[in-house]
Amino acid sequence: MAPHLSRVFQLGKNQRDMHNFLRNRVSVADSMVLIGMGLAASYWVLESLLNIFTTHEVSFIKQLLGPDINEIWPRLIVFCLFLIFGSHVQFTINNRKKAEEALKISEEKYRTILESIEEGYYELDLDGRLVFYNDAALKMLGDGQSDLMGMKLGECTDEDTAIDTGRIFKHVLETGETEHISEFEVYSNHAYRRILALSVSLRWDRNNRALGFRGVIRDVTEQLKAERKQQRLAAQLHEARAATILGLAKLAEYRDKGTGTHLERIREYSRLIAEQMSQMKKYQDYITKEYTTDIYHSSILHDIGKVGIPDSILLKPGQLTREEFEIIKTHTVLGGKALDSIDSSIDGKSFLTLGREIAYHHHEKWDGSGYPQGLSGESIPLSARIVALADVYDALTTKRFYKEAYQHQEARDMIHGLRGSHFDPDVVDAFINLERHFRQICMDLQDEEVGGSEETAHLENIALKN
Repeated sequence: MAPHLSRVFQLGKNQRDMHNFLRNRVSVADSMVLIGMGLAASYWVLESLLNIFTTHEVSFIKQLLGPDINEIWPRLIVFCLFLIFGSHVQFTINNRKKAEEALKISEEKYRTILESIEEGYYELDLDGRLVFYNDAALKMLGDGQSDLMGMKLGECTDEDTAIDTGRIFKHVLETGETEHISEFEVYSNHAYRRILALSVSLRWDRNNRALGFRGVIRDVTEQLKAERKQQRLAAQLHEARAATILGLAKLAEYRDKGTGTHLERIREYSRLIAEQMSQMKKYQDYITKEYTTDIYHSSILHDIGKVGIPDSILLKPGQLTREEFEIIKTHTVLGGKALDSIDSSIDGKSFLTLGREIAYHHHEKWDGSGYPQGLSGESIPLSARIVALADVYDALTTKRFYKEAYQHQEARDMIHGLRGSHFDPDVVDAFINLERHFRQICMDLQDEEVGGSEETAHLENIALKN
């Protein structure tokens, strides 16, 4: 809340405290005056009655200053009482005048601030009717009207918003807590005008009983328009980025004779595993919603480095030599370096950070027997450990020119048998929990895949032998 608005509410609180102070102070003073006057009146009435029924002549001056000292003391006491209570009355009156003058000055400051601030200020009674508002609130709510006094706030908006707003006001009344309405759409003659943001808190009377509501109004129409425009642009950029990534990934896939939906399946499998592992206590703080989105898009870049492998090796129909296989294994380094050069030009961590990790390390193995660096265990980036399993499952369950597709149960048993050697045990456990979903994706996105490089066949044979 803006500092001047905080000052407004502080002035309002000071006024309420001043009212309570005056009421309590004046009440005590008036009681003392009444007691003093009562005592004095009782004394003079008693003296008068005695004078009526006595045979001696009674004179006020004589009685007050008579020679009998016993008759002087009571009169002196009464005289002192009058002086004391009279002085107290004068003191109370003076303090009351000063307090009222200070209160008047405070109210003037309060009103001046309310009238000069750009934010709207409003007060409602318990029925939701306006009992006070400043010029800014009139401009936001009134649309040219000169008087809104007594109008219900719900009359400024549509029926659904009025119902939702009513629930919020009811909650404030029941709990005493301050609430905020982020989007209060104002209508005039059923035509949309603007969007307001409202704060809602309780007003109290002098006895600290709920008197109504009050709050601040801000026009957020242009702000929300700008935010929604930015969201649309961000969504368009996100879609363009995803399409570009998919295009690049498919370029590498086509060079490897892939013609089907391998990439679509890989990203779905990777997303499922990430979501499942995010529920494990070990990964709750690491696998966020943003992480899951990034691995969904980045997983399809795992073989992007194959664009740097010569066709004579990548597309060789026969068995690869040891030297040729060593060359084809360099696609992990080529892809990782290519993505690293792009990622390093972007401030902060981007989705390409995961893409680089995946491209570099998706052929590493949990036991350290993989490549290119022979990493083991948790030294292998989690994103690469996830995509490694997704890639092998897809290779096993897809038809190649050198083999038929394995059934889901066969692929599942193979992967489970490699738990703790080829694959991260946590990733395998997540896969087992999700196997029904894997089977469904495999069926929904399956086609007659005829691709598959010699490298893929070599890796599958290794998996089967283990």
